[in-house]
Amino acid sequence: MSIGNSLCFSDLPPSLIPGLSNCLVGCRLEVKMLDLEHLRDCILEQGEAALCREWLHPVEQETLSSLLHQKRHIEWLGGRICAKEALRCFFKNIQPHPPEVPAPELQIIHAPSGRPLLHPGPLSGNMAIPHVSISHSGKYALALAADAPCGIDIQENREPLGRIQERFCSQAEGWLLMRLLPGLEPSEHLTLLWAAKESVKKAVLMESMPGFLELVLNSIDFSHGLDHPGSLLFTFAFNANDQQESGETTLPPMQFQALVCLYHGYGVGLCISSAASFPGFQHA
Repeated sequence: MSIGNSLCFSDLPPSLIPGLSNCLVGCRLEVKMLDLEHLRDCILEQGEAALCREWLHPVEQETLSSLLHQKRHIEWLGGRICAKEALRCFFKNIQPHPPEVPAPELQIIHAPSGRPLLHPGPLSGNMAIPHVSISHSGKYALALAADAPCGIDIQENREPLGRIQERFCSQAEGWLLMRLLPGLEPSEHLTLLWAAKESVKKAVLMESMPGFLELVLNSIDFSHGLDHPGSLLFTFAFNANDQQESGETTLPPMQFQALVCLYHGYGVGLCISSAASFPGFQHA
C-alpha cells in the first residue's frame, strides 16, 4: 500500500522475488510495479491534480502537462509514481534511517543518454544517491531503485517484436533460445530476450547505451525451475564489446547478467551492473 489515499502497487512476479535475494548478492534495491488501469481509476476518484501534488515535483508536473497523448501521459505518470515509491522504500530500509523526503520534493531528471537520475537537491550531504530505472509496457509501469547502476524493463508479448526480430536477436541467439528453452513459444523467446537486453542497456554506465546486437547472449541458466508459467525465472548472460566506429574492439568483452521472467503475458528483465552482484562475472 502506498502512502497515498487509495493507490496500491501491484505484486511483483512471484518467481522474481526469490531471485532478487538469492542472485543479487550484496546489493540493496527496491522494485515497485503499478497497474495502469488502477491508476486511471484513482485519477477518476481523486482527480489527476491531487494525485500529482502528492507524487510529483513541480517541474515533473509541468512535464506531465506537456504530454498530450493519453497513453504516453498515463505511462509517464505511472513510471514516476513507481520510481518515487521505490525510492521511498529504499531510503526507509537504510540504517540509520535518513530524514524522510516527501515524494513531491524528489525530482527525477535525465542524463544526456536518457537514463533517469535522481536530483540530489533534497538529500542530505552524506547520503549516497541511488540509481533509478523506469519502464512501462501495456498495462504495467514499474521502477527500480538500487545502490548500484541498474536497469529494469517490462515488455508485453505481442506480434510487433517478431516483425523487428533481426534488430535485436541474431540467428545464433535465436537458435540458442530454441535449444535451451524448448518449452516456450518463439514469441516468448523474443519477449524475454528484449526485456533482458533492455535491462542490460539501461544498467551500462556509458555515454551512449550499447546497441541490441552489441549485446550477445551466450548462456541461459534456468535452474530456478520450469514447473509452471508462474515459476519461470532465468538468468541470461551477455557479452558486450566496446567497438570503435572502425569496428575495432578496444577493450575486452564486458559481461552482464539479467534476471528475466514471464508474467501474465509480459517479460520482465532486471540487471544490476555491480561487481558484488552475480559473483564471477566481470561488469562495467
